[in-house]
Amino acid sequence: MRPICAVLIISIVLITGSCYAEITGTVLDGETGQPIEGAVVLVEWTKTKGLPGLTHTKPYKVFESVTEKNGTFALKKVLNPLVNPPRITIYKKGYVAWNNEYIFPGWVKRENFKLTEGMIIRLEHFKKEYSRADHVYFLHSVTHWGKIMNEAYRWEELEKELKK
Repeated sequence: MRPICAVLIISIVLITGSCYAEITGTVLDGETGQPIEGAVVLVEWTKTKGLPGLTHTKPYKVFESVTEKNGTFALKKVLNPLVNPPRITIYKKGYVAWNNEYIFPGWVKRENFKLTEGMIIRLEHFKKEYSRADHVYFLHSVTHWGKIMNEAYRWEELEKELKK
């Protein structure tokens, strides 16, 4: 019975290893509830490598998109049990970056996020009392391989440099 289970598990992993579904949602302004067009949505999938106690993550798949006029987005979702849960970050100039793991400011761990089809994400306006340098550090820490994302917040990096 064990060999049959092992073959079945290996078959499922191989079959789903390169399958995709979709992650869909809508990005809204947290104050007005209006859709936000042009927000960058980054989904990073990683695999953990190394020995216990000496692990690190490597990129597996990275998908990026920009929200439509109605604030919607659709990205591929990896269906592979051997990869880590995705890290999702959403950014639009004038707003605080949203991440499914941590909340800016303060780096509070986000406890209530569930990856669901058609999820609603509300972006908070960036406030004067927030630090651009801290926001850039937050973005650098929660995003690693997104090309569109890096371009989207490059202006904040430049502004931070000018204030030094």
